[in-house]
Amino acid sequence: MFSSLSPKSLATLVAALAAIAPAVSAKDSRTFAVLRFHGDDPLTIGRTDPIVSPGGPSSHVHVVQGGNAFGNSATGESLLKSTCSTANIAGDKSAYWMPQVFFHDPKNGSFEPVPLFYMNVYYFFEATNDDITAFPVGLQMVSGSATRKTAPTTGNDVLDPAEGTIQPAQFTCPRSSYDPPSYPVGSDGSMAGLQDTNNKGAGAGFPFAECDGYASPLRADLHFPSCYDPSKALTDFQSNTAFPTDAGDGKQDCPKGWLHMPHLFYEMYWNTPLFVDRWDPAAADSQPFVLSNGDAAGFSLHGDFLAAWDTTVLQHIIDTCDAGDAGMDQCAGVDTVLKGNCNIPNPTPEDVTGVLSALPGNNPLFGWQYGTGSATGATGATGATSTYGSGKSGSSSSAAAVAAPSSAKASTPSSSPAVVANHAVSSADAKTEAPSPSPTVSPSPSLSPSSPSVVVSSQVAAVSAAPSSSSAVVSSVDATSTGCAAPTDISTTIVTVPVTVYSTSTSAIYQTAAACTLSSAVSSPSAPYPTSVVASAAGAAKRSEHMHRHVHARRH
Repeated sequence: MFSSLSPKSLATLVAALAAIAPAVSAKDSRTFAVLRFHGDDPLTIGRTDPIVSPGGPSSHVHVVQGGNAFGNSATGESLLKSTCSTANIAGDKSAYWMPQVFFHDPKNGSFEPVPLFYMNVYYFFEATNDDITAFPVGLQMVSGSATRKTAPTTGNDVLDPAEGTIQPAQFTCPRSSYDPPSYPVGSDGSMAGLQDTNNKGAGAGFPFAECDGYASPLRADLHFPSCYDPSKALTDFQSNTAFPTDAGDGKQDCPKGWLHMPHLFYEMYWNTPLFVDRWDPAAADSQPFVLSNGDAAGFSLHGDFLAAWDTTVLQHIIDTCDAGDAGMDQCAGVDTVLKGNCNIPNPTPEDVTGVLSALPGNNPLFGWQYGTGSATGATGATGATSTYGSGKSGSSSSAAAVAAPSSAKASTPSSSPAVVANHAVSSADAKTEAPSPSPTVSPSPSLSPSSPSVVVSSQVAAVSAAPSSSSAVVSSVDATSTGCAAPTDISTTIVTVPVTVYSTSTSAIYQTAAACTLSSAVSSPSAPYPTSVVASAAGAAKRSEHMHRHVHARRH
């Protein structure tokens, strides 16, 4: 049938078919690309949630990544005016956020924010009979339930409404050994979390274990819906999205007339090894981590997304890119950003770091030994429990800080198919929060270049700057003897560490117990020592290896 075509016309046809091939294959099988973020710290940390609590403040603290036009009243259009973003892709000014995790000190009851280790956002383009389209600018999505006080029916993730109530949230805790298990055998969720039957390292609720797996501390995982009902407002986050269903041919489809969008999957890694010597996993009721809304069980894990993409750029990625774990910045024809810091002050002016006597927003603890109360989830059209309760607070004040006990070692706090529908916002949560005194923060070590030696954690020894001509050195510890390979051929600025840490301007690695864990990257000799990980080349390689080994299969 092509015999009548001239060589030039045939070449044009072949080129056209090649150009559309990625889009066709994306419908027949999953393709994906990981969005990574850069900078020494997240965009901001604070009681800000322009989706649930527009105008602010929200009832609890969130960690935010994305465009610097973010704030209490941010919209998709306003985010497009951002002058920088923590995302590695120039066309993405969207905002991504989840609740802050705090360490609740078992000795004195104080609270300290756990530094964000790093965050990944997976953009999955699932096999489907639908056309996958870019997120409309201004789309608001919420997944999970901020007010959930009871265990889900399973520790597994459930992403198809036909398989039961949607369960989009889990914690993953990679460990060197799963004996004893991270979740008690036979747990019903009333006093401990629920094990994922397909993954020993994952489950619903906080694990009762130290997460000491290589290059991966405690991780919060969250799937978002990918079907949007265009008859609903972009801002109607309570009912405008849903998870797709199995089409019966190995593909996932949205209801007729709905938009099929990328399937977002958040991975938020928390630097829990910083607190490893301050709690005992073997002790009863010892799990020390809590969400910023007061949830000590972790069943209310949730997250938000506010779309502000250049839709042409995102559509190009959807149609042509299958970069996988290599990262979205490796997609052909996609502009990336110059790596650097992009940060804004807390939009709700208050201190949320340091050692605090109460959670910001004065949120009481709930879950397990603190009592659960009654379930507050509402069943939506998809059958998903999906209430969301980070309602507007009655006060922007927070809790007073307490000084850390002299005996305590210092730590440096740093700054899946369609979503859960019908989020019932609790008016009580939005209006009845009692005012509380403004917090003060116990002094943190100076991180300025004039103070080259600082204590960064209870596990991490003092870090001292060394001449830029130095070679990589590990002092007072043989890295290779504990399974950590020291860096080689590094000619950039080196920081030597007396006991358990070494770092370079490329990456920093510290040791915990029997594992090595990627830590912060030092971007320049004059920069403050960062407290969260940036996507350095070395870090990205190790994380990619880890993700394939531990969790990549589960996402399928």
